[in-house]
Amino acid sequence: MPLERKTRRLQALAVGIVLASIVAAYVFTLGSLPFVGKILRYLFFLPIVMAALWFGWRGGVVTALAATALYLPADHSEEAMVEAVDLFLIGSIMGILADRERRKRILLQHTTRELSLAYQQLQDSTESLRRAERLSATGQLAAGLAHEIRTPLASIEGAAEMLDGDLAPGLRSEMTGILRKESRRLSRLLTGLLNFARPRPPEFRSSDVRELLSGMIALAAPSARQSQVDLRFEPPRTAIPLYCDGEQLTQVFLNLTMNAIQAMPTGGAVEYSIETTPDAVRIRIADTGPGIPIEQRDRIFDPFVTTKPDGTGLGLAVTAQIVAAHQGQIIVHSIDPHGTEFVVELPVRQEATQ
Repeated sequence: MPLERKTRRLQALAVGIVLASIVAAYVFTLGSLPFVGKILRYLFFLPIVMAALWFGWRGGVVTALAATALYLPADHSEEAMVEAVDLFLIGSIMGILADRERRKRILLQHTTRELSLAYQQLQDSTESLRRAERLSATGQLAAGLAHEIRTPLASIEGAAEMLDGDLAPGLRSEMTGILRKESRRLSRLLTGLLNFARPRPPEFRSSDVRELLSGMIALAAPSARQSQVDLRFEPPRTAIPLYCDGEQLTQVFLNLTMNAIQAMPTGGAVEYSIETTPDAVRIRIADTGPGIPIEQRDRIFDPFVTTKPDGTGLGLAVTAQIVAAHQGQIIVHSIDPHGTEFVVELPVRQEATQ
């Protein structure tokens, strides 16, 4: 406030100095240089406009009164009287316009402050929501982990108690097999959890999608033959360059393929295809299995969500995480009359073509 008061005083002083200077020059040249005096009379508009802009219509009218009171006693001509009326009109009109503009500016500043406050509150609310979502996700992850660990631990505990007694060699071997099986299951669970919780950042390099898919199919072929699943892939004739982490994408394709194979224990087929656009590469993996129920389709990429009795529910979660790290997306579709299709869409990076 003190700074604003000082500024207004300086503005009033400037108006007074300009007005006094023009009046003095006008009175001095009134009789000797009428042409110059006429020009100076027009200059009376200058301090009036200044006062109107700075102090509103009251400032404009007061300055017009002061100008008239100063120069009319020295000039009683009809032209000077008309000029005085013009001064009042200009002072009033300019002052009204300046007041209106000032009110708009104050309203705009007030609205801006309110919007800034609302935006800050929105940011705070968004951050609180994110914290709540993170806590909720952590709770769900902990609950899912506890659930997944409880089952193999119960089997291990039961087998260990039976091994304490006198068992026939065949039953002892069966209990030992349970211990090994459930231990491996816990190991897979912890490995998947670590991959999900602390994913390795992608190491991007130029790769050929055809080679990645072909290499992955060779890895999955023994499991596919055991389940009588036919892996069908006709590689394109030309290379499909992609700037990516080939090892991680191989894991993505392998996870999707193994899920498809395990969904078809009595046989079936998995078909692979590659589509390219100037901006993206789409890898389609379609199976002829029973499909994914509609109620589970939106949650299949959540951790610990699985339809397999011995699954950890982390494979697809890690898969989605890897695709997201490549700035891509993974989409799931149902195929009529039965089957599931996964589409992995990855952006084409300029480095792949260099």
